[in-house]
Amino acid sequence: MIKFLKSALVNGLIILLPVVLLYLGVKEIFALLVTIATPIADLFPQGTFDHVKETQIIAILLIVGVALFLGIVSKLKFGRVIGHNIEKYALSKIPMYRMLKSFVGAFLNLESESSFKPALLENSSGDMDPVYVIEDSGRPRLVVLVPWSPTAFAGSVKLVKRERVHYLDLSLDEFSLSLTHLGIGMSELLPDKK
Repeated sequence: MIKFLKSALVNGLIILLPVVLLYLGVKEIFALLVTIATPIADLFPQGTFDHVKETQIIAILLIVGVALFLGIVSKLKFGRVIGHNIEKYALSKIPMYRMLKSFVGAFLNLESESSFKPALLENSSGDMDPVYVIEDSGRPRLVVLVPWSPTAFAGSVKLVKRERVHYLDLSLDEFSLSLTHLGIGMSELLPDKK
């Protein structure tokens, strides 16, 4: 009987803990959305959103609305010119802007984005390390980030010979999720060929 209860308790914890952690994560994401949307809401007349109880829904709508507006403007010729100039003369001067832009572009799986490409780095013994190709400028060496699992976007930056790097046809999301899970599921993501 005690063995059964112990087994039931372990099974219950295996079910409960991920659900609780997921709940806490979603709660933090909604709090972050409200924080991001607050400067947007401040552009509206005072008291516009005072009667709204579900601030998370308004936050999502504001973020989606502004993103859609900026996306439409960026499709127009004058919007592209203005955006390019703002990026060239202002945003590119801000530390970490290029890295964050590349990171977001990679997560959205934009084909124009060449940073944070999932790959495997072959070492001298033939073993493979999962890496992100950060910069490929066509030279004999590539800049890669060797991530420290489970922190998928922290690690050491290395310059490695191009022939040692094998690109993977994976999205950044799939690859990084496997790394945050200590490699669980990565073998299913890898191609069957050598």
